[in-house]
Amino acid sequence: MQQKTIVSPIKSAGLLSDQVYAYLKELFETEQFSPGQKLPSETKLAESLNVSRISLREALQRLELEGYIERKRGVGTFVIDRHPSHAEAGIEKLISISEVLHSRGHEPGTREIEIFSEPASEELARALRMEAGDPLTVVNRIRTSDGKPLIWDSSRFPSAYLPPTTPIDQIGGSLFAFVEANLGLSISHAVSRLLPAQASAEFAQKMDIPEGTLMIKLVQVHYLRDDTPVWQSTLHFPESDFSWYIVRTR
Repeated sequence: MQQKTIVSPIKSAGLLSDQVYAYLKELFETEQFSPGQKLPSETKLAESLNVSRISLREALQRLELEGYIERKRGVGTFVIDRHPSHAEAGIEKLISISEVLHSRGHEPGTREIEIFSEPASEELARALRMEAGDPLTVVNRIRTSDGKPLIWDSSRFPSAYLPPTTPIDQIGGSLFAFVEANLGLSISHAVSRLLPAQASAEFAQKMDIPEGTLMIKLVQVHYLRDDTPVWQSTLHFPESDFSWYIVRTR
């Protein structure tokens, strides 16, 4: 059975990339493409729209940033469900939880923030290239989605970057945004590990989940472009509410 053609050539005047963006956005918002549906290849889509691949690519970049589509390297471009009960993101992209939730149509939030100092353990000292016992600033908080606890975020900075006297109201939601705006640092990449975990009684109470709930633990160190480590974050989240996918190619 031949698949029904959804897109048609762009005919109106104006900047082509803007027209393509507006046209595809309307198709997504009116669910002409179903959530999770794979788009045609860039070549075929550009031909159907009668535009260049450059104009199409510019439009797709805007739509990806706004959370309408997700491009999985080596696999294709997929329409995102902007109102799912279960959030997920590609781990190969370094993106804040706030951006992930916004792109899926959810409202990110933060509560129960605490900031304090502790000495660096040998493991953290190696990860952050410090001496064991050097001061770290710990930022613990619960990230929420539409007011519901979603992720326990425990981040550790060398105190030279982030003093423990930093006011809580300065932290806000995205640590990426805070680091750029307040510390003047631009994070280039991160090295991450995914580990299994279970919710302890204390943790279960904080996250409003049953004790023993299966959790996914994401531990990652964030680096500047010159490979200088800036901070380590440890995120715990229930597998039923949030997951990461990994695109593997050969």
